[in-house]
Amino acid sequence: MDGLWVPAVAGTLAGLGVAMPLGAIGALLLREGIVNGFRVGAAAAAGVATVDLLYCAVATATGALLASAIEGFRGPFLIASGVLVVAIGILQLLRIRRDPGSAAPEVGRISALRAFGRFFGLTAINPMTLIYFIALGGAVTARSTSVAGPVVFVAAAGIASFAWQLLLAGAGAAFGHLIGPRATRIIGIAASIVVIGLGAVVLTEGVGALATR
Repeated sequence: MDGLWVPAVAGTLAGLGVAMPLGAIGALLLREGIVNGFRVGAAAAAGVATVDLLYCAVATATGALLASAIEGFRGPFLIASGVLVVAIGILQLLRIRRDPGSAAPEVGRISALRAFGRFFGLTAINPMTLIYFIALGGAVTARSTSVAGPVVFVAAAGIASFAWQLLLAGAGAAFGHLIGPRATRIIGIAASIVVIGLGAVVLTEGVGALATR
């Protein structure tokens, strides 16, 4: 049991390491909590963490075998991710401007499921998440003296990622409850613009990656 502390701590740090940098997904999660409330935000957080968990499991099982293959498609993946993030930001912006009432919380199982699927897909097309876990997962698998070590590593990474994503969604939801509908709408517009900008950055990185091949 004592030997499992190392993969547990390593997995926790790995999950936080991939989740904490605030990029387009983090900004979208904050906005989801502010505009749609904690229920929908938590579902979105679960979608992100589920991909992190699956990628970590795949990376830990395969080690460095997929690293070169994934890196070879880094440019197209980043371009696709950037285009989707920009499109989502624009659609959110148009929806808020067209219908001021859309800033009110969207509660209900369908909205939560839709948020889970959308964030699952957005996270899944980011190749850097898989490459990140491939680098760490392969090292942990090679050094682990226990069969359960890789399992503990993957579980800890998934839990840590979900905890951080849930914190972002909860912070957005808490802030959304403190302000009025008009302020929520303004923040929703500002957040959508930020998301568009972050998506443009990802798109630019993808184009640059293709140009340097």
